[in-house]
Amino acid sequence: MSSTDEARIRRFYRRRLRSTAEQLRQRGVRFFPLGPEPEAETWYVDGSRDAPEFVELEVEDCEAALRALWEEQELPELAALAGPLLELARKLEVKEEGPGEVSPFVYVMY
Repeated sequence: MSSTDEARIRRFYRRRLRSTAEQLRQRGVRFFPLGPEPEAETWYVDGSRDAPEFVELEVEDCEAALRALWEEQELPELAALAGPLLELARKLEVKEEGPGEVSPFVYVMY
C-alpha cells in the first residue's frame, strides 16, 4: 500500500467513519455484543430461508446492493456511506500489470 493510499484511508476514517459510528452509537445501534452476555440463550441468528445462498454481483451493482441492504436493516447512516465507500474502493483498486520483459539481471534457477 502506498502512502497516498494510506492517507486516503485515514482521511475516510476521520471524515466519514468516525462521525457515522458516533451517529449509530447515539441511536443505540449495536452490531454485536462487546462482551459475554450470560442472560442470552444464544447469539445465533437464523438466516433468511428465502435468500439465495450465493449472489453474483457486478461491480457497478455493489453500491445499490449495499445501500439496499443497509436501508432494509434500518441503518440509514451506513446507507449514506455506500457511495463514498465504493468510490474509495475504486481509488484503492490494485491494477494488474501486464506481462513485462524479464530483467537481464534476474538469475534463472533450474
